[in-house]
Amino acid sequence: MASMKAHLTRVGPMKFRAQAEGAPSILLHSPPKGETKDAPSPVQAVLLAAMGCTAADIESILRKEREDVSSIEIEAEAERAEEPPKVFTKIHLHYIVRGKDVREANVKRAIERSTETYCSVGTMLRRGGVAWSTSYEIRPPG
Repeated sequence: MASMKAHLTRVGPMKFRAQAEGAPSILLHSPPKGETKDAPSPVQAVLLAAMGCTAADIESILRKEREDVSSIEIEAEAERAEEPPKVFTKIHLHYIVRGKDVREANVKRAIERSTETYCSVGTMLRRGGVAWSTSYEIRPPG
């Protein structure tokens, strides 16, 4: 079984620097409502991690399909429970794939493979009960 190590240090009020072994550190910040935020909250970081996970899958899969992809964007919309622990209840990811003559069937298949097989962050969220949906569009290079 693969293991992972990480370390977190408080660097200010409700502000933490976290680092996974072998990776650069990131800042997490959960200030009280109304105060300036200078980094994502831990919950926002989970959503960003899901987006990064699936984006890497999509790029890898489309590269193997020899698609000429110039960019991948994901617009996310997430809903959270109103009561603590305020977990995610729904996440919708809208993929925008840009490239020359990118085949729709390959984009659709890449999203399905990421969602169903490869994206471990998304799988953890879905197994935790999050309703997960996706949509996509293909645009010319821009």
